[in-house]
Amino acid sequence: MNAWIRIGLLTIALVAWAAGGYALAVIRARRMHDGRGDQGMISVCVALLGVGALCSAAASGFVGIFAFGGVCVWASYIAAAQRLGMFRLQAPRFEEAAFEEPRPRA
Repeated sequence: MNAWIRIGLLTIALVAWAAGGYALAVIRARRMHDGRGDQGMISVCVALLGVGALCSAAASGFVGIFAFGGVCVWASYIAAAQRLGMFRLQAPRFEEAAFEEPRPRA
């Protein structure tokens, strides 16, 4: 297969995987907020993940689904969930962490 075709397929897969990860975060945020799932968003997520899987498998084989797709979905899910306010990732400052009193463990 031509290299340009593989690059094109992986680009399409990257967009589909990233959008699928974002859709997973939206599904989880809505479920946490409303208490019920959104069937339309679930079907969009499944369709996006399917397109990503097909393009990754065509370009790099079935290992690409887990190696490329897993990382893309995970990264986009984390970015989307943080943006939706589900959690916040912060690194502690070195000075604050060094001078804190040790907390007793219960």
